[in-house]
This record gives sequence, C-alpha cells and structure tokens, in this order.
Amino acid sequence: MNRRLSSFTLLAAIIIVFSACDQTQVVPDNPFDSIVFPEPPIQAPPPDSASITGLHQYIFSQSCAVPGCHDGHFEPDFRTVQSSYNSLIFQPVIKNTQDKTFEWRVLPGNAEESWLYNRVTTDDQRLGRMPLYDNPLSPGQIAAIRTWINEGAKDIFGNASSFPNTQPQITSLAAYLDFNGFPVRVDTIRNGNPSNPFGTLANRDMTIYIGVQDDSTSIADLQNMKLRFADNWDDFSAATSLDLSYSANPFTVPDYYGPGQSESFYWKVTFNTSQFPVNAITFFRLKANDGAHAEDYEFPDDPHPIEFKLFLSFFVSQ
Repeated sequence: MNRRLSSFTLLAAIIIVFSACDQTQVVPDNPFDSIVFPEPPIQAPPPDSASITGLHQYIFSQSCAVPGCHDGHFEPDFRTVQSSYNSLIFQPVIKNTQDKTFEWRVLPGNAEESWLYNRVTTDDQRLGRMPLYDNPLSPGQIAAIRTWINEGAKDIFGNASSFPNTQPQITSLAAYLDFNGFPVRVDTIRNGNPSNPFGTLANRDMTIYIGVQDDSTSIADLQNMKLRFADNWDDFSAATSLDLSYSANPFTVPDYYGPGQSESFYWKVTFNTSQFPVNAITFFRLKANDGAHAEDYEFPDDPHPIEFKLFLSFFVSQ
C-alpha cells in the first residue's frame, strides 16, 4: 500500500512539473528599458592661450576682472570675452606714461605700440605693472598677449581686427578759473580721487579746454562741437549747451602727463559759473560730429562707466 502511494505521488509531481513547463510565463515590463540615454557630450578642447578666448579665460578673468578693477567699473572691461575685446581693440588710451605716449590700448599687429602690452611689461614704478593687486604675469602669459596682438588681435571667430570708424571722444581736460585776469587751474582739485568732480567757485569765469580724438577726421574739421551740462549724469534731456571754439594756436598745459609731458588743447569754452547751481554737481558731455556719421555723438554716453561721468563734472562752491 505504501509502495503504491509513493509511486502515485511521484507520478503526480512529474505531471505538475511538465504542466508548469508548458505554460507561457508573463514577465512584467521594465520601465527603464524604454529610456534612451544620450551620448556623452564631446568636450571642447581648451582654447589657445594666445587667442582672445584663452587670454580671457587664463589671464583677464583670473587676474584683472577682480572686484573694484576691470569688472565694469574701469575700462578695459574684462568681465566677458566680448567686453574684453571691445574695450581693447583700437580703444584710445586715457592715461599714459611719462616717457612715451600710446594712442591705442591694442593696436593689432604691433604689441610694442599697444598700451595693454606696455602695462604688463613696464618697469615704471610710478605707473605700476599690471595687474597691480596680484602677482606679475608669467613670461608665458606675457608672450601669449604679445603673440595675440602681433598676429592681428583676432576676435573669437578668428577674424583679424580692422580699423573702425569711431565717434569723437574726449582724451584730456583742463579747467581754469579767472582770478582778476590770472588763470588758476581747478580740474586737478578732486579731493584726492581722480574720479571725483573737480571743485570750482560760484560767480567766476571758467574756461574748460577739451582734448578731442577722432580716427577719421582732423581735430580742426570736427563739426557741431558743444559742451552740454546737466545735473544728472544720464539725463541730458534739458541740458544747457555751450559752443566750443577752435584755435589753431593751441593752449598748452606744461607737465600735464608728468614732468616734461605737456598737452595742447585746440577746443575751449568760457562761461560764468553763476548759471549752474551752487553746492551741487554739474555733469558735462562733448557733443560732436566727425562728418562720417549721420548723427551727432555725445561722450560719455549712457553706457560709459560712471568714472567717466564723474571725471567730466564739477562741484560749484559758494
């Protein structure tokens, strides 16, 4: 009896096993099977160190665009590659050395005549080597700047720079008050900061001499030359306009840039300070036309840094 039961049990187990093998197994879908994973991005090669992109990545953004320096407060503006390029190429030099005058921050094809290259290589202790508040650039970094300039100062697309037709700009300024026929220079009275408004007195005749630069038109042939005055650095809608007069015999300020470096001024305007408010700042702009543009241009215009606008302003005291 026990032997028959055991045989029956074994037979039943075999039938169950084979029956189970004949059934179709249903496997649930894996939701991750439908995901298409993207190909890993192709890493761009590092920029050439002697390109404007490489100079910005390795030098300008690291050593120069620090808070309070070339971060939009002062030109050149090294915050981006584009702003670096646009504020360097054929941009006029505002401040110069005692020994040599530079016309452009970067003169494509000529590092020796480019103010940028001079500022990172100079031994002038008074002027100081850039970057002022960081370690000097390495010989390799300096060589990269020199190579970029001498090879045409190409833009981010590899295009060589071409000379632009820029608008007239102010390059220098001198202001004198008349004290009983004796002129006293006042544009240097800025309370210790060259970006402050200069001080002047009420009810005095004052002459402002303007140094102007243009890349296509001689200084004598500039048109519609005016100084416009307003009490707001960006709102000149109700500005007072005074005509500038030209003289072929320039007014010369000795030692303007330093010992032995004078500056000559061909354009000037004389007015009485009584027409401007006392104990307040008055801002002024140059309005001019070089004959190559349909519209007159104002310098500094709204996008210029505030330092330009404060430099071209005065404070009238009683």
